[in-house]
Amino acid sequence: MHLQDIRTRLDDFRKGKLSSADKEELQQALDALTEEERNTLFPVDGYLQKREHQLPEEEIAAALARLKQSNQPGKVILLSRWRKLSQYAAILVLVMGSAFLLRKHTGFFLRKSGYTSTKRYHTMRVADGNHGTIVLQDGTRIVVNGGSELQYPEQFEGSERMVYLKEGEAYFEIAKDAAHPFIVKTQQMRVRVLGTSFSVRDYKEEDRATVSVNSGRVALENILNAGPCLELSAGNGSVLEKYTGTITKQDIDINGTTAWIRGEFNFQDAALQDVLQVLQHKYAVRFEVKDSTLLKRRFTATFRNNSIQNIMQQLKLMGHLEYTITDNLILIQ
Repeated sequence: MHLQDIRTRLDDFRKGKLSSADKEELQQALDALTEEERNTLFPVDGYLQKREHQLPEEEIAAALARLKQSNQPGKVILLSRWRKLSQYAAILVLVMGSAFLLRKHTGFFLRKSGYTSTKRYHTMRVADGNHGTIVLQDGTRIVVNGGSELQYPEQFEGSERMVYLKEGEAYFEIAKDAAHPFIVKTQQMRVRVLGTSFSVRDYKEEDRATVSVNSGRVALENILNAGPCLELSAGNGSVLEKYTGTITKQDIDINGTTAWIRGEFNFQDAALQDVLQVLQHKYAVRFEVKDSTLLKRRFTATFRNNSIQNIMQQLKLMGHLEYTITDNLILIQ
């Protein structure tokens, strides 16, 4: 069962939609998760690292009580062994909701000993049709694309500087600090750098995640599949196929990877599906394609500060497409 399938099943469980057989199947899928998969599925890393954090016992007990009250006689109780693993306790709390979840959203992580605050995280969300720039406490500059969410600490602590690209695309210019490598984590990737500039793209609805290096070097790791890191240098890019876990390395056009920051798009033999995925986050529009075979048509084009109306007209001429625009919905047929 893929991680996205597990997310869907957990949401169905929360809504009371699962049968007993479905619950048992979900239990087996959760039992089979690796440590990396659990951390990806439930990204509360600070709480799941036993050497630093633990879920407060009273919150686990409260979540257990809520589940027992909501469970009807004769039904299977999911996660009956949650106390054996702190990850399962985290799963329970995340699914059922708790004060911990509220604190997580406001950015506080608490130590078990005394429950004193140790690190504050901020969340930067950028809506489709926009992009935003932030300079971190260490001097690192990040440009975040539309439809993206970035989590970063108020102040870096420890031996690593880590941020979380929860979804979307961002361009990083990393401040050099050889003693404190910079880590970018996404749903399935972990990118480690010392001082460089690169782009990361990982939207939840897309089947692929990419990394493109503009300067310096990075080490790319698929956190769901054990294996050696893939090293990328300036002019290199990588594509991670989410469902197979395979990573391929390729040469890239450095200017093309940051074109979106300048309001430009450079498509080289790109399938229509890839073109639409890029455009929807820039122009805050939704696409509906009546004939799925159209998604495989390929386009080579460069657009500079065009309106979505102009871009669609050019795609129509190049790809023999018909379309209509109604508010923020574009229907292609």
